[in-house]
Parts: sequence; structure tokens; C-alpha cells
Amino acid sequence: MKNKRIEYLAHKWLNNTISPEEGLEFNQWYRQGLDNPVFIGANYAKSEEELRDRMYQVIERNINRKRRSGRWLRTVAAAFVVLNICAGIYLYSSKYEDQELVITDSGTADVAPGTDEATLILSDGSRVQLSDVAQNGQLADQGGVVISKTADGQLIYHVGSSAKSGSLGVIAYNTIETPQGGQYQVVLPDGTHVWLNAASSFRYPTFFSSSGNREVELSYGEAYFEVSPDADQPFVVSSGRQQLRVLGTHFNVSAYTEDGQIKTTLLEGKVKVTDRLSKAEALLRPGQQSLLSGAGIRVKNLDDAHMELWKDGKFIFDNEPMVSVMQQISRWYKVQVVFQDPVQDVRLNGSVSRFEHLSTLLSKLEQTGLVSFKREGNSLVVMKP
Repeated sequence: MKNKRIEYLAHKWLNNTISPEEGLEFNQWYRQGLDNPVFIGANYAKSEEELRDRMYQVIERNINRKRRSGRWLRTVAAAFVVLNICAGIYLYSSKYEDQELVITDSGTADVAPGTDEATLILSDGSRVQLSDVAQNGQLADQGGVVISKTADGQLIYHVGSSAKSGSLGVIAYNTIETPQGGQYQVVLPDGTHVWLNAASSFRYPTFFSSSGNREVELSYGEAYFEVSPDADQPFVVSSGRQQLRVLGTHFNVSAYTEDGQIKTTLLEGKVKVTDRLSKAEALLRPGQQSLLSGAGIRVKNLDDAHMELWKDGKFIFDNEPMVSVMQQISRWYKVQVVFQDPVQDVRLNGSVSRFEHLSTLLSKLEQTGLVSFKREGNSLVVMKP
């Protein structure tokens, strides 16, 4: 989460489009980086040569300014980190052609994007608050299962020998809940990684027995799964009337109650989708998405441009009705949405960074010419352009 935000700010800084508030945030990270460098991956939106030339100019100025102070070596080291930064920010047209949009500063009070935040509910009902600032290390020991929080925002379960031998008896269950504006990552006892989106609830055992299915429940919300392969123990995800059965795969499930459907997107492997009411089934292959509603199960193929997911730091809109777009924005930015004009059915195709401040994101959406916005306190009014 933090590194993706820094990539985004660095891209804006390199392109001279950073707002004063974002510039202050990036400067604070940069100053901290002189003593605590942050290493982040490359994602070039422009040529590497151009970025290097621009950063070398900055490095040279810093060297000349700081050489006498004896700190210039650390300045160079921190500046070199930025050489590998450039996150693209795009909104696609209806034909999915990339259009890079100009970022503008609205000059109004802004709302920061969401962050790593969740509540862990232990088997005895006690609650542990999880956030960027919460203490790292061991959080609890539940009968030989040690629960730890890492510095990069992960919840990890370490299963001891007593749990593996089955001497614990009844399996305990934990629940992790994210609020609006929160997301979190959990590493389950079998090594499966789960990314939980905002306003979601996920229930799972503290360890999986040596026989039977590995069963978990996405009570509501959205989660991305990278399931640890185990041919002898299928991984089963229940979400309302839907049940997924997999062996080892990468997929996303969106089961927000207000959406009126359960959406499953498969990136890798195979998934069997079952409607627990009608008993209807569908087998998904990579690049396919199922939609389970009162009308049954519908499967569609996805364009490659829309296979990226929210966990990669983007809002992805695939012919998305505006009402659904605004629901996602409401959950992530913790704002109330009011439709003043009948634009709920206007559809949007595109991709926008989740690490924008709200005013910048709204400016991008307005540039489509499909919609306009007005802020009234914590309410966001949606209007015709």
C-alpha cells in the first residue's frame, strides 16, 4: 500500500503535476528516505532514459548543495531509488484506447485515499485493531497458532506442532473486517494469500485439519485469493448463495450486498462456481468472469485491459454503470453519494489509480464528459455535465 502510493506521487513529481498537498507528502517521504530508503519496483510510463536524465539532474544539484555537509552520499542513494519509479495513470476510452489525463488541483478541501486498516476478531470474541500505526509482531497465541502482524501490513498465521498433530480438538475461527476506506492482507495457515477490500468481512479457521476441505467464508465485501495448491484438500469459498471450489488458483470475489450480484473473476487456474439455491454450476477459465444473481449464473470473457484488479492499486471499470462506480468510490473514500440527476445508468470503461486524492479522481471522471460532481461536506453530489 505505502510503496504504491509513493510510486504514484513520484510519477506526478517527475511530470510536474503534483499538487501542493501531495508535494508535501512526497517531500516528507523523500526526507525520511535519506536515512530509511524505501525500495520499490519499476513500472515505466515513459522512457527509462528520459527519467534517468531528469533524476540525474536532481542528483547533481543535491550533490553540489550537500557535498560539504558530508550527507551527499546518502542523498544520492535516496535519489537513485526514484530512478525506478513511474506509475501510469490512465483512463480508457470506450474502445479501451489509453488516454493519459492531465491532473488538476481543484483547490477544494480534499479527501485522502484509503489505507491498510482492519479489525481482527479472535475466537473468544476479543478484538484487535490493525492499521499502519498499530504495533507489529505477535498479536495472539490461540492454542499453538501464533498470529503476527508484519510491518508491511500482513496478518500471518504460524501453526505450531500441537495444532498440526490435531491435539487442539475443536478448530477455532477468526474474522477480519475492513471498514470503509480500509484494506488488509491475510496469509492463512496453509500459505494462501487473501487481500481484503474496503467494507468487507472474511471468516476462516486458525488452522486447516489434515483431511477434508479448506473452507472459508467471505461474508460480504470483496477479496482476492492466491490459493496455495493442495490436490488432496480443495479450497472452498462461500459467499451467500455462491460456493467456489478450487485446488490452487488466483481469483477475485466481489460480494457486496448492495450490488445485488456476486462477481467472480479468474486470473489463473480453474474455479467451479455453484449456486447453492438452484444447484446450477459453471466452470471458469482464466480471463472469465461469472455473475451470480437471481437470474442464475452468467459467464463472460474479459478484455485483457480489465484483468488488473483493485489489489494492484486501481479502480477497474468494465462497462460499469455509474451507480456501481460511485459505490466503489463511496466505500474507499468514506463519502456519501447523492444522485441529483439521473445518470446512474451512464457506463464507464477505464482505469484510475486508487491512490488519488478524491478531488483528483473526480476531476478525471469529469474529463470523460459523462458526469460532474459537487462536494457538500461529506456528501458527494453526482450531476449531469
